[in-house]
Amino acid sequence: MKTPDGQEFPAGRKKPGLSVRAGLALLAGLKALGRFGLVLLRLAGKFIATVWRLAGALDEALWRGAKLFAHTLWRSAVAVLRVLAMALDDLAGWLPSRSGRAYSAGAGIILIIASLWIIDDLRAPSSPYGEADDAGGRPVDADDPIVARIEGRYVHLSEVTAAARASGALRRGETLTPKTAFDRDLVRAYVEQRLLARAAVDEGLQRSPQVARQIAVARERILAAAYMDQRLAQAVTDEAVKRLYDAEAGVTRLGDEVRARQIVVRTGEEAEALIEKLKEGADFASLARRYSIDRSTASNGGEIGYFTREMMEPALAAAAFSTPVGSIATPFETEFGWHVLEVEDRRATQGVPFAAVRDNIRRFLTLRTIEATVNKLKEENDVVYYPPSPPADDGAEAASGAPAGRG
Repeated sequence: MKTPDGQEFPAGRKKPGLSVRAGLALLAGLKALGRFGLVLLRLAGKFIATVWRLAGALDEALWRGAKLFAHTLWRSAVAVLRVLAMALDDLAGWLPSRSGRAYSAGAGIILIIASLWIIDDLRAPSSPYGEADDAGGRPVDADDPIVARIEGRYVHLSEVTAAARASGALRRGETLTPKTAFDRDLVRAYVEQRLLARAAVDEGLQRSPQVARQIAVARERILAAAYMDQRLAQAVTDEAVKRLYDAEAGVTRLGDEVRARQIVVRTGEEAEALIEKLKEGADFASLARRYSIDRSTASNGGEIGYFTREMMEPALAAAAFSTPVGSIATPFETEFGWHVLEVEDRRATQGVPFAAVRDNIRRFLTLRTIEATVNKLKEENDVVYYPPSPPADDGAEAASGAPAGRG
């Protein structure tokens, strides 16, 4: 008897059991799986070989394409360089001409203006600040505080200060703080001015002849002020002020001054009686407090203090400056009564204190420096004025255009 797999069993034997049949089926499945694996391996090998041949063909085609592209690129570059060389040669021959120079100058001016414009628009505030303020992430600048922001650009206090000083809202020498800048509405005024100026530039108003002239005048005014500030800083110094004061100190001295004290009574007899008491050794201050009718000096023992001849009425000045120190003058009469005068001291006047005239001297030096600077510049630049000619007499016409004055 034969089994499905070809094995023969002798007749009369028992059929195989269930476990034997399962093993035979498993063996047959393994054989079939092995044959399937071999088929897969053959297919994989054919696929790999096909891909390898295709890659080789593509690589050769790519290499030929790369060589062709490089060759074409080189030929194009050589052609471009030849054209550029010809253009440069023609340009080198054209630039020295009058039209070439004019074109170069115009192009250079346009390039500079465009560069400055681009730099001004793209310039961002430097960021040396490490920390940020709580108010909207504003950077902190202790040296020059930030007071506003316009389109991402920060406005510093120094900019507001310069604008306020240029407009006259801030006096020379006056210091501006962030609080005073906001209290006086200077920050808002500066921001609005910047916005209006930017709008004018966007509309091209700076190219208007009238606006251009105004900008030129403003520029000259700023430069003139800066130049004069520099000259004044060099000429009007504390040392120069003190030097001029010392040189002119003698003018401020008013001669000698006397220190005296007095007793004022109503009659000449009373004055004579007081002099007798003083000769007997009576105390001058006590007598002044008791008898003097001049209440402004009586409470001080008759003390007048130091005074010059010009400070007193003639009779009192004559008596004081003609009496030796330590002596009592002969009684004399004024509109206030009879005077008993004792001269205590005499000295030369000290003149006007430096602190009292320092500002006046500084102002004088400032004006003198301005005048000298302007006159020197006029002389160096040969300034000539042309005022309108006055009407000619007797119908004669005045010669027009004649210079009327220099300096």
